[in-house]
Order: sequence, then C-alpha cells, then structure tokens
Amino acid sequence: MNTPPSYEQKRINKRNLPDLLVHKFLTEYGYDHGPVIARAIVDDILVTLEACYPDRVPPKTIIWLAVRREKRGQRKGLTSGDLLPVRLAVTTEAEVKLLTDPALGNDHRRRARPAFNQARFVRWCHEAYQQGGVLTHLDLSLLSGLSTGYISRILRQYEAETGEIVPTRGTVHDTGPAVTHKAEVIRRWLRHQSSAQIARALNHSQEAVDRYIADYQKVRTLARKFPALELPTLTGLTPSVVGQYLALLRDYEPNLTLCKEDRADCQPAA
Repeated sequence: MNTPPSYEQKRINKRNLPDLLVHKFLTEYGYDHGPVIARAIVDDILVTLEACYPDRVPPKTIIWLAVRREKRGQRKGLTSGDLLPVRLAVTTEAEVKLLTDPALGNDHRRRARPAFNQARFVRWCHEAYQQGGVLTHLDLSLLSGLSTGYISRILRQYEAETGEIVPTRGTVHDTGPAVTHKAEVIRRWLRHQSSAQIARALNHSQEAVDRYIADYQKVRTLARKFPALELPTLTGLTPSVVGQYLALLRDYEPNLTLCKEDRADCQPAA
C-alpha cells in the first residue's frame, strides 16, 4: 500500500527542473493553454535534451543528428523536425584490426585504410538506420573528414561486391544520383519478391519501392510503342535509369517485342 508523500517530501519534490519550466511557461512565457499541456511540452523538451545531450556517453561514441528514416512528406529539403539524434561508435575492434592486417597493409595498393573507412561508413549507416535515422554522404564526410566523392565511390564498391544496399538517405529516400538500387529493386520484383519483402531486404521505404516498380512498368509499356531515345522524355526518368530498366526487360522478358528506331510501326512522340 502506497503512503501519501509527507509535507517535506512535497516541498523537496517541487525543487525540480520540470516543475520550474512549467512554472515559467505559465507565468513568464505568456503560455495560456494550461498546466497539463505545459507539462507535456516540458516533458518532450527534456526527452529531446536527454537524447541530444546525455549525461553519460560511452567512450568513443558520437551523438549525431540524422535525418528521420520515416521523413514526413515528399519534399527534398529538410526542416529541424526531420532530424533526430543517433549514437554512433567511432570505431570497433574489427575495424581497427583492418588497419593492422598484414594482408592489407603490405599490399602495394594500400588497401588497409580504404577497407577501414568502408567498414566504418557501412556500419554507421546501419547504426543510424536501426535507431530510426539515415545518414547522408555529407554526414559521413563531416564525421570522417573525407570527401563525399570518395565516400560515394567506396560505398558503390561495397554494394557491387556484396549485393547489399547501404541504407544512406539517398537509397532510403530516393534522393541520391545513384541508380543501382533501383535496378536491384526491379530485379528482385521480377523474381517475384513482394514490394514489402524488397523494402525490408534493401532498407528502402515501401513508398520508394512501389515508385520504382511503377516507373519500370511505365518503361515496359512505352518501350513497345516508342523508340528508346524518346523514353526519358516520355517517362520523366533519366537516360541511365531507362537504360537499366530496358536491360532488365531484355534479360527477364527476352520474347517481349520492343520498338526499334528503324521500325515503321513505332510511334514518334508528340
């Protein structure tokens, strides 16, 4: 059975930051929506502060503001509401071992440092994703001091070697220039995986996967009537994306008749 707090306990309990902030809301900030809502606002502020500035951060750990994985809306730009704090370990023992691996360090191409950086970038992206956020190439550049071009190159290399899509903001929110992840989505869909399965496997949003599939079907339909050179204009897709989709069409539906430039029954675009 819980006993009610004593007078002294009540006095002590009042000496706390949440009550002080609620009091300021109601008496100094001109807030007029009542103590209940003021308390909810204060609690949310304190949770946010704790996430961004925790009292105890483990050694070799960084608190970073990542873009929310489930960012609201379709706009490309960001607002402060699209960000959330994530914890990233600076290095792991496995990554440090790469720097001292004789097989890599003695290689004339000096593969140890690129292998170390690649492992860190991939892990950072997955750590942020698991906490509800996604990192951009610019985030990785600021964290490491390396150029976005270098980061983009070694992440593409990793994806090509492993077949795994790294969950950066570009791949999850479909904002990056790379198109390899689009082709992989369609390849899996043509192998009869559901869009939900693909989204989970490739760390994509369901919305992005559905959009890739719709774009592919658009290319498939128009490619039977119009020359390939006209498809980027008709579909609103880049020539490189159209080219990848056409290559997939030829691989998976070799008997499908596509329009050729010299065919009389092809329809010129209006």
